Amino acid sequence: MLASLRIQNLALVEDLSLEWGPGFTVLTGETGAGKSLLVDALSLLVGARGDAELVRHGSDRATVEAVVEGRFEAWQAFLADRGLPEEQPVVLRREVGSGRSRAWINGASCSLADLRDAGRLWMRLTSQHDHQSLLGEDRHLALIDEVLGLEPALEGEATAVREAEAALKARRRSEAEREQRLEQLAEALADLDKLAPKPGEWAQLKEDREPLRHAVYLEQAFREAAEALHEGVPQVELAHKALMRAVAHWPDAAVEQDRLRSAVLELEDLLALAQDQAQRWAGAGADRIEAMEARLALYERLARRQRCEPEELPGRMVVLREEQRSLLSGEASLKDLERALAKVAETYRAKAEALHGRRADAIPKLEAEVQKRLGRLGMKGARIQLRLSLSEESGSPVQQSGRSVRVTATGFSALAIWIEPNPGEGFRPLAKIASGGELSRLMLALVGAGLSLGSPAADRRDGLTLVLDEVDSGLGGETALAVGKAVAELGKAHQVLAVTHLAQVAARADRHGRLSKETEGGRTRSALSWVAGESRTRELARLLSGHPDRAEALEHAKVLLEG
Repeated sequence: MLASLRIQNLALVEDLSLEWGPGFTVLTGETGAGKSLLVDALSLLVGARGDAELVRHGSDRATVEAVVEGRFEAWQAFLADRGLPEEQPVVLRREVGSGRSRAWINGASCSLADLRDAGRLWMRLTSQHDHQSLLGEDRHLALIDEVLGLEPALEGEATAVREAEAALKARRRSEAEREQRLEQLAEALADLDKLAPKPGEWAQLKEDREPLRHAVYLEQAFREAAEALHEGVPQVELAHKALMRAVAHWPDAAVEQDRLRSAVLELEDLLALAQDQAQRWAGAGADRIEAMEARLALYERLARRQRCEPEELPGRMVVLREEQRSLLSGEASLKDLERALAKVAETYRAKAEALHGRRADAIPKLEAEVQKRLGRLGMKGARIQLRLSLSEESGSPVQQSGRSVRVTATGFSALAIWIEPNPGEGFRPLAKIASGGELSRLMLALVGAGLSLGSPAADRRDGLTLVLDEVDSGLGGETALAVGKAVAELGKAHQVLAVTHLAQVAARADRHGRLSKETEGGRTRSALSWVAGESRTRELARLLSGHPDRAEALEHAKVLLEG
């Protein structure tokens, strides 16, 4: 559960600190006040891509920091597995700017992949863009896996199949093109041997190149500093000796004498430093710059030939040398490679089949729960079908039920969502018939159904923070009331943060925050205030009518708050 959040220099948000509690919290506000920025901030904390354009004008970086509580054992296992400080509550931090994005967990630097994996422990974010993704069948499987709490983990098995398949194809090709390929490999490896690329060298060369371009200026600057200090140190020493004589007649001058002694020592240290730096940059010189530029150019030229990135050349060299060794030695026979491929293909098939089975077992319960929730959301009689099938791929080395199936990190399942909005109309693909409002309600029904199912997947979700960014888009009237009730139900078991423009939804929240824009000193910034009592009634009236003081809207707002 999210305990606190601090956002600094993120677009209109200059410095905003928020304390969060359990239950259902809603955020409203005028257009452009920064509601979406809070969602952007939370997205950054779960590994979303950072954009320098998010940084507030006049700042060099934006920072988001959160304190997350709960799920002690899950966090403990996660932190231990990645060698991160095992402190709880957990502190997550993310910085974005013009340079490289940076992330920390409990003060220790981590990767964005670590943040994404950590995000699965505490947050689910559903935005207005997510329900539009329902229109693309290529997103359906990932969405249902997320709803069911399934985490496909077949990356290693899928990679093993692809690598074994590539090795077999290379060997078969080599039988016909062996000599020609050996010549190509010899030429490529000769060029790479001249370069002798090392892991991490490309990035280090680029990092070292910039200061070397200014070596002449740096040498001159440090040399001038050394010369000036060389002339000045004797004068300060004379002053020190003069005060030593003064102390003999007036002891109170000892303080100034000590200060001068410290100054002499400091200046002598600075003189030595300036001389060392002048010598260092003199040694850098034009020859070293030219050599570095030539090496970078060679990296780029060979990378173009190998059709890879420069930093990938060390790994590419290993692959080419292994292929050459295989062709020359003939140790890996076709049968050996065929057996190796069959073995990893069967390992992948068995695990993908088990994953497919878990999906098949969970889908009927999910369908029933979603249909029940759609009825409560103003879509009585609507039914959905989650059509699970095998994703076929011609020529695949993996066979399932007599068919060639795809090899991916998510298995060989394919899934399409079909819907019958009204009884008797028949099922059709979701993208062809669903309106924006229906998509919003379906997304909310899916999220709620996944969280309520009494399965291990649902149990793992206890204590999650659910972020709903305008999933009520395109709704109104009685349907909006039903959506508000559904979100409030989620808030009874989970921490829910919803961004909405509907008074019917906002009225059901346990806490209500209003975002507004303030202009001071020619700069605009977002501000958040918690509204209650009369101020909350006026905010709901504004959502209903566009004006906070209209009498009929105020009466309607009071009715909504009374439930």
